[in-house]
Amino acid sequence: MTVVLVQKTFVGDITFENIGLWLVPTTIRNDQEGIQHTYNLLLDTGAERTVITPLVKEYLSLVEVEQNSTTGVMTSGISRYSTVVVNLEIASIPLSDKSILVGSLPGILSTYKIDGLLGADILRQLSLKIDYPESLLTIRRIITTAF
Repeated sequence: MTVVLVQKTFVGDITFENIGLWLVPTTIRNDQEGIQHTYNLLLDTGAERTVITPLVKEYLSLVEVEQNSTTGVMTSGISRYSTVVVNLEIASIPLSDKSILVGSLPGILSTYKIDGLLGADILRQLSLKIDYPESLLTIRRIITTAF
């Protein structure tokens, strides 16, 4: 049996629609400080990990659990990333205690209001349906149970 917990459909952002990119409103919480804010994360099916910018980390007063924990190669060159643990909410779907990276994004992304990348480490816990002709992105969290 499959149970759909939450389903949310987003309408494409006109800024990114022509180039086929999706911004997903994602609430990031620092429960220890009682701070939360919703950020625009770029859906990046090619990114292995989810990344937020240092400004997001600073605004939410997030504490690094590891410094320089990962080195990554992006179009802008080699970058170092630290790690933070956060609670996320995507389309009313709660995702608790997720380890994500903090680091700079490629230069082209800083031109737009993009606060991070939503990568495979988070996406593999969700079901995505992208309908480009209709400019719709459907995000669901599915739990499969066996009887």
